[in-house]
Amino acid sequence: MKFTWRFGWRSKPPVAVEKKRPLLALVLGGGSVRAAAHVGVLSVLEREGIRPDIVVGTSGGAIVGACVAAGVPMSEVYEYFKSARWKDLARPSWGSRLSMLETDPLGALLERVVQARDFGQLGLSFAAVATDVLTGTTYTFTEGSLREALVASSAIPGLLEPVRRDGRLLVDGGVTDNLPIDVACDLGAGRIVAVDIMPLPDGTFEPQSVRDMLLLSWSIIERPTVAQLARADLVITPDLARATFSEFSQVEAIHQTGVQAAEKALPELRSILGMKAPTGST
Repeated sequence: MKFTWRFGWRSKPPVAVEKKRPLLALVLGGGSVRAAAHVGVLSVLEREGIRPDIVVGTSGGAIVGACVAAGVPMSEVYEYFKSARWKDLARPSWGSRLSMLETDPLGALLERVVQARDFGQLGLSFAAVATDVLTGTTYTFTEGSLREALVASSAIPGLLEPVRRDGRLLVDGGVTDNLPIDVACDLGAGRIVAVDIMPLPDGTFEPQSVRDMLLLSWSIIERPTVAQLARADLVITPDLARATFSEFSQVEAIHQTGVQAAEKALPELRSILGMKAPTGST
């Protein structure tokens, strides 16, 4: 019997390897009441179905960012902003030597707004940035109590009670990193969209209160560096040079500046994300 050996087995067809999409990070800067502009920007992204993989925020940006990570609709967050008043967020801190106001009311409100108590309950990767005044360094929350993280990130030095954690004394993250693009990079972001609500003042905004004066001064100190901004693929900057920092009566106007800035940035954002423009759009 004669056997014929055949060589050259037919190879299997190549398996298609799905190319992983770069992780999209949304970075939200601090700015007190101006954080209503974040809500405006995010309402447009929500409408367009643009959902980040990572959210990083400082102060008011951390609060709005936690809502995004928890899946809270921006329409609900907007209603909270419109109804907010300082008397409901903080009360005199008679027993503290470090601040004028305690933050228990703020913490309780944040638990209701975000609808989550722990980082583990969030649907997206989230980081909140604070500052350790004992070492002058940035501290990033990525786990544990959301209430603690958001209060620490928002604790304006001297005004709001700082948070003590693991031997640290934590205050507003804007002191060291108001637009934490670097944190988004550290978390593995491949595409970064930042929203800067602290543009340099243009000389037309006049402080109307002690809060305004304090926050205006902080806004100058907190400006991100050119090198920091260059690490983002897109920086959305709502027109807020003349907007208040502390008057909740202006929330609707501030929110609208965020909507307008996001609408203007949509073509570039779609290009960065490889999205097709809707039929009929210009």
